[in-house]
Amino acid sequence: MIEIAVALATAEAAVAGIKRAIQVGKDANDCLGEFLQLFDARDQVQKASNEERKAKPQQSVMSEALESVIAARKIRQMEQELQQYLIWSGQGDVWNEIVQEHNSIVQKRRAEELAAQRERERQEKERRERALLAVVLGLGGIILFNIGRYIYDNWPR
Repeated sequence: MIEIAVALATAEAAVAGIKRAIQVGKDANDCLGEFLQLFDARDQVQKASNEERKAKPQQSVMSEALESVIAARKIRQMEQELQQYLIWSGQGDVWNEIVQEHNSIVQKRRAEELAAQRERERQEKERRERALLAVVLGLGGIILFNIGRYIYDNWPR
């Protein structure tokens, strides 16, 4: 489990690396690794926050909320700072493309998750229906067997 502080430090280092690269004249496209680190760190902060909630049930609700909100706010602030930095360096279009692609990927992943959830629900429903059919057929077989046995035992000879 990655802690929130480690993910925040990674994000800060990534933003600093992107800023240094742009200051020395590099294009934002040359900072792919740093961009990846920043966005991976953002996702790690979210995951770590969720994992810590599960792992620390004894932690107060207010401290959980505070930690999550502050971490998310710091990441958001770093992203806004980086966006402004890219705009002022004349590379604002790069940020816009990143945001558009991010939104596209998020939408696609949500659709895939929804489709997977629906498929799981469909399979679960199918499994329940099969189990019900097996129970009905089993009970029907038992009833028919007992009716046949009763008739056989009580048939006049």
